[in-house]
Amino acid sequence: MGLDLGGTQIKAGLLDPSSSVISSATDPTPTDSRPEVVIEAMSAMARRVVEEAGRSWQDVQGIGIGIPGLIDSRTGIVRACVNLKGWKDVELRELAGESLGRRVVVDNDANAAAFGEYSIALKRNTGLHHLALVTLGTGVGSGIVLNRRVFHGGGGLAGEVGHMIVEPNGHLCACGQYGCLEQYASATAVVRQATELMAAGKSSTLKARVDAGTLTTQDVFSAASEGDLVAERLIDDLASYLAIACVNLCRVIDLQAIVIGGGVAGAGDGLIRPLRKAFSRQNWGVGGGIMPKLSATELGNDAGFVGAAALAMAGLGDGQRG
Repeated sequence: MGLDLGGTQIKAGLLDPSSSVISSATDPTPTDSRPEVVIEAMSAMARRVVEEAGRSWQDVQGIGIGIPGLIDSRTGIVRACVNLKGWKDVELRELAGESLGRRVVVDNDANAAAFGEYSIALKRNTGLHHLALVTLGTGVGSGIVLNRRVFHGGGGLAGEVGHMIVEPNGHLCACGQYGCLEQYASATAVVRQATELMAAGKSSTLKARVDAGTLTTQDVFSAASEGDLVAERLIDDLASYLAIACVNLCRVIDLQAIVIGGGVAGAGDGLIRPLRKAFSRQNWGVGGGIMPKLSATELGNDAGFVGAAALAMAGLGDGQRG
């Protein structure tokens, strides 16, 4: 069983040992965000998903939970979660385990999603050991799988690709750094850059939406497909900065695959093509210019609960939680 706990909704899915989804559901997160209330809601939801699948609770071997924030995956303690009021030093693994009566694995939601994409890609390529997921939405999230395990780093903060500096002395980020990838490759960044170009007098079919404050990245990709030069520039800039981050990742950890997720990835080839082009331009020539597989997410919004369940399965066998 995989549970993806967010500030607005909870997603749950029952998976078989091959990581195929048997049954799933999405419920709103309780407005009363106290841990005991949310855990009770997750427990009821998990049991309902199992019942709807025509299975017995006894069939459930383990449960994984993905949650945004600072998570100690070794102890299962949620140190902080800005999306859930009052969640500080919550012993989620212990409390959920008591409620569900099963062994529980807890990790950051981006790490869980990365492991979900990895578990699916592994079906096609059994030689896959190293993968990163980068999600482009309001911000930039990410998770890294190294040697078939989620990489947490010394303090559990590994994989914060969104806060890799790609533009020295660039825009100030909410994290306090300057020039973070999040300031150049997120949906928020694209809208900001479009607004700046309109203010500078650039002519574009996007102007009406910019003026109305309704511009989305989907609008930008649609305009680019119709030959709008400003929209094309916005996508080229996004792809260039994202490629810098991806190349830097590969130089440090020699990734075999990089998956792009999040709302911006909904553009599909409209994003992946310019990203591959920009990556090839930035990539070195050593070893024939070895290039990782760059692709859009396969699991989409299901990656969180699929990955959480996959982490639970891995944890049952080899202690993946560490």
